[in-house]
Amino acid sequence: MNRRDALKYMGALCAGSVLASTGITALASCSQNPRTKRLIFFFSATGNSLYVSRQLGEEKATLLSISQEIHNENPVYEAEEIGFVCPVYCFLPPAIVQDFIARSTFKADYFFAVGTFGAHSTVFPEFFNNFAKEHGVQMNYISCIQMVDTYLPYFDADREKADPKNQLIPEKIAAVLAAINKHENYILPVTQQDRMIYEGYFRSSGRDRQRPTITRSEKIVFATDACIGCGVCTSVCPHGCWKVVDGHSVPQGECENCLACVHNCPQKAISIIPTPPEPEEPNRNARYRNPNVSLADLIKANSQL
Repeated sequence: MNRRDALKYMGALCAGSVLASTGITALASCSQNPRTKRLIFFFSATGNSLYVSRQLGEEKATLLSISQEIHNENPVYEAEEIGFVCPVYCFLPPAIVQDFIARSTFKADYFFAVGTFGAHSTVFPEFFNNFAKEHGVQMNYISCIQMVDTYLPYFDADREKADPKNQLIPEKIAAVLAAINKHENYILPVTQQDRMIYEGYFRSSGRDRQRPTITRSEKIVFATDACIGCGVCTSVCPHGCWKVVDGHSVPQGECENCLACVHNCPQKAISIIPTPPEPEEPNRNARYRNPNVSLADLIKANSQL
C-alpha cells in the first residue's frame, strides 16, 4: 500500500469509527427529563461554539447539536434554562440556527444566547432577540465572545491563532457563565457604528439580509489535487454537501458557508473559490480547529450520514 492509499484508508477509518462509536446517525432524543437544569443548543464548524457550550454547560447541562436536532420530527424542548450558542456569520445567526428556532417550540424559565465572533458582532444581539421573539421565545440574556476568526477569505488562521486577544477568551467565558448562573437580564447593546458596519457590508455585497451565507457549495469550495478521497468532508458537513466520486471529493448542494470542510480536511485539500467582492485566501496552508475540540467531536455534531 502506497502513502496516498494509506492516508485515504486512515481518513475513512477515522470517520467511520466515529460514526459507529457515537451512533451519529441516530438523532439526539428529547426524551430526557423535561425539566433538565440547562439545555444548550449549539452549532459549530470549527469547534469554537462547541467549546463555549461545554464551558457554559458545566456539569449540569445537556448539549444538543442543532445540525442533528434540525431533523427532530417532534421539536418540543423544555428545561429550566435554554441556551443557544453559535458563530456570527455576516453579523447574523447562521441560517441553520434560524431554521431550527423557527420550527421548534421551547419552554423555559430563562433563555440565553451567545454568539462567537472574530472581528465584529455588530447587530447579532438585536437580530437574535427580534427573531426569537417573532417565534415565541423571549430572550433574557444575549452576549458575544470574541475568538479566532475562521473566515478564511479575510483572515489568515495562523495569525489569528497567535493573536493576543485569545488570551482573554477564558475570562470572557467566565463572565458570561457568571451572568447566566445569576439569571441576569441583559441584551448586548447595538451601537450606531455597529449598524453602519452592517449596512455597509450588505450594500457592497448584495447578499440576502437574513440568510447571507446560503448558496450552492459548488460555487464556494472545491477539492484540489491533494484530495485523497478520505471522506472526512462528507462527515463533517452539516448539510451533507460532499460526496466522494472516483476517489475525489465533490461538493454539491446547499451550503452554509461554515467552512467546516475546509478547516477540517486532514490534507488541507479543500479551498475556497473567490467570490467578488471577497478576496482570495491570504494563506491556503492555514487552517483552524479549536484546540479543545477534536475532529471526532465535530463529526459527531455535524454528520448527516
